[in-house]
Amino acid sequence: MTLIKPFQAIRPELDLITSPDVFFSEVKRNYPEFYKAGFFQKMSSEGIYIYQMKSKKKIKTGLVCRMPVKEINNGKVIKHEHTLAAKEQKMMLLTLERNAMVKPVLLTYPEVDEIKDLIHSYAKKLKPVFEISFDDESEIHQIFAVTDGKSILKLQQLFEKKVPHTYVADGHHRLATSTLMQKRAKKRNAPPETYNYFLCSLFSTSELEIHDYNRIVEFDNFSPMVLMALLSRKFNVKLLDKPRKPSKKHEIIMAQGEEWFSLTWRPKVLKKYNSTIGLLDVNLLNNEVLSNIFSVEDISTDKRVKYVEGPVGLEGIQERIGGVENRAAFILPALGWDEFLEITNSGATLPPKSTWFEPRMKNGVIVYGY
Repeated sequence: MTLIKPFQAIRPELDLITSPDVFFSEVKRNYPEFYKAGFFQKMSSEGIYIYQMKSKKKIKTGLVCRMPVKEINNGKVIKHEHTLAAKEQKMMLLTLERNAMVKPVLLTYPEVDEIKDLIHSYAKKLKPVFEISFDDESEIHQIFAVTDGKSILKLQQLFEKKVPHTYVADGHHRLATSTLMQKRAKKRNAPPETYNYFLCSLFSTSELEIHDYNRIVEFDNFSPMVLMALLSRKFNVKLLDKPRKPSKKHEIIMAQGEEWFSLTWRPKVLKKYNSTIGLLDVNLLNNEVLSNIFSVEDISTDKRVKYVEGPVGLEGIQERIGGVENRAAFILPALGWDEFLEITNSGATLPPKSTWFEPRMKNGVIVYGY
């Protein structure tokens, strides 16, 4: 049973924004100043909001609403990554400075036809309350406000009946901060409604795409030739004629210098992990390569490791390598939805930076004020 609630959103004043790309890229750092300067205003009434992102190739549609923090505490919101205490602390400080959530936690759920049909029917009938064009991504973002009681109730009833759980796609630290904010409010005897909810967006699995999330590692304690020798103990290594992404599970593509290689795990390596749920390449890479070869103790804090989201493409990865010989990129196969749901439903977790979900909302397009 998933509980969704309307709220009185804070929205940007588009008439005052000359460059949406620049403005929304700065909201994360400057929201309190922007709010004081009048760049944001409250909507006239509470609602649940339909959020639609349009590009030349696709249209993605979901909801933005608030959800009780108790949904996190009672296990109705299923997480797949551990959070880091340092990042939780930083997010807590930012939330207190803003007195608002400027970006929703991205939640997903297996597609439900009745919910999909209802959301799209509302979007067809309603006029957008505002619309933003982003040149850097060639996208138009439209927001429709569902404000009448009967329509809100229909959505609420469908989510209560048809969606037993939701899954965190993006925003684990924002989610963790919501529980910390609620605990803090209780200790300080804040009004009970103040921190009992968090801002979320809900996109079904059919509306989201899971992309690969890749690693670039810098090394200086051995030569590229020694690296290849070390890798050959764990992989079957094949030189490629041209760059490409992995074509199957248990294949990793490596770019080093100007050359690209296909790496497939040797059977003896896979055998070591045959009892692991999903037998994920990201876990194998972290353990067998980053830890054992590059001596990376903490993948979340080691400055030699950079993370590159799949949508930047092979050219983007090549640019980040820059032909530097002591820099190697490891391109992982993207996780499938069946595998993702199997892992999260089992209670297992993924390493940080294992998945990159799209579409992703911008900071400040819909804000939830405390």
